Amino acid sequence: MALAQPAQSIPDVSPEAPAVSSTGDADEDAVLATVADVQAHGILAVKDHEAALRKVVGDMPQPFARERQEGGVMTYRADSAEGCLAETARLRAAAGQATIDLVCRGNPYPTAAFYLGSYFNETAQPNAAIEVLNLGLVAAPDSPLLLTERNAAFNALHRWDDTLGGADRGLAIANLLPRDRARLLRNRGYALTELRRLDDAQQAYEASLHLEPDSALAKNELAYIARLKNGGTGAPTKIFMPYRQPP
Repeated sequence: MALAQPAQSIPDVSPEAPAVSSTGDADEDAVLATVADVQAHGILAVKDHEAALRKVVGDMPQPFARERQEGGVMTYRADSAEGCLAETARLRAAAGQATIDLVCRGNPYPTAAFYLGSYFNETAQPNAAIEVLNLGLVAAPDSPLLLTERNAAFNALHRWDDTLGGADRGLAIANLLPRDRARLLRNRGYALTELRRLDDAQQAYEASLHLEPDSALAKNELAYIARLKNGGTGAPTKIFMPYRQPP
């Protein structure tokens, strides 16, 4: 089996593991340029890359498939170097003695959707954010960052049941990192608070604190829930976007 580039050099083009390097793939390079600019200048830098990112999302195969045959060569979109190696091993076992040419590339579509969605949320365009994040979730259905970013858009539209559904979908993902589980639990708690399911909301925030004991956001929301239970009022705590660190 011939690889067009070493599997170990495949960039992790995903919201969870951005990489900055030149790949020779136009869609990957557009995403990686965006990542570098955002890291240097903040999320509003996406404005200069919006057209390029829209093209990346538009280039996503419909229906989405990681594998494509082009001129007798298999192209595979992997989320990581490990994913590329696993697919290489699978194809080698299936081919037996036959030679198969494989070009293994990164999967730029979820990342393009994530940064576009984050930019649209930042600029008060929640419907546009939901539209593009839904496309990203086709290519990466188990991305907690895409789910929490879409939840931010749902919250802006007061679509609490959709936020709750997104949080529960994320919490069902296998092998979640503690920080992702904590973030999704806070998403869940926020929606439950707005739905006035205060006991359930309190449980969600308390569970998040077991994972991130120093979260001021969860502590503030628990204080807010306590005020509501005692007949008080007040504004809920500001929602922070998933790419930012809460205070």
